[in-house]
Amino acid sequence: MDLDLVNGLIRDLKEKMLVQDFTKDLSKYIEKNLSVKEMPIVEQILKEKAITRGNENAIRFKTDEVITQYAKENFSSEAMYFVKDNKKTYWMHNSRHYDDSAYSVLKIANGKMEEIAIDKKDMPKEISVNDVFRLKDDKYIIDKISTNELQTAIKNMANEVIEKQNRNLSKHRKEGHLYMVTDELRESRFLLDITEGAETEFEEVDFPKDLLEEATQGSIFIYTNGTYEYYNC
Repeated sequence: MDLDLVNGLIRDLKEKMLVQDFTKDLSKYIEKNLSVKEMPIVEQILKEKAITRGNENAIRFKTDEVITQYAKENFSSEAMYFVKDNKKTYWMHNSRHYDDSAYSVLKIANGKMEEIAIDKKDMPKEISVNDVFRLKDDKYIIDKISTNELQTAIKNMANEVIEKQNRNLSKHRKEGHLYMVTDELRESRFLLDITEGAETEFEEVDFPKDLLEEATQGSIFIYTNGTYEYYNC
């Protein structure tokens, strides 16, 4: 196969994927200000695992589904509260800002979810990020059993998404095949299997970190012995 021809055919295959400003801002904030204990559970999972952008979004979306379903099954007509983050996010003058004096809390009642802010001075010290609590006699009461169960449910959901992702990625990784980089996204690379003449690319989240600088658009790598190596053609 004429690699120059292939390169020419796919050079404009896809435009650079834009990383949302929100994700960048959130990541910077978390690294600078939060310990693992204070970090929202979804951010903990995404920080610990190599996950494609599509599956990151899937986990965020499914987390809300898991929380809503848990409240429906365990809180009946009573409202359930879940501490989503240790800050409130708001917009001012076309710029995103963070208010560290309030928690961002999800309130789920009658199958509906809304995000509210609760001042930290009004919250008992034993309640923090990723905790479930109730409102009883105008007081916030932590529910440790529900907290543990819900956190486990969220982690199990995320693990299912990640396991499916890894099974799919393993199907793309083929010994001796050549892959062309078509795009870059943080430490991931979008690859096209040119040995097989594939028409669609995939996001590889387990690309060797020491080769990331070389893995620019149009560069070619060979998959051998369970990893990618630069292919000097």
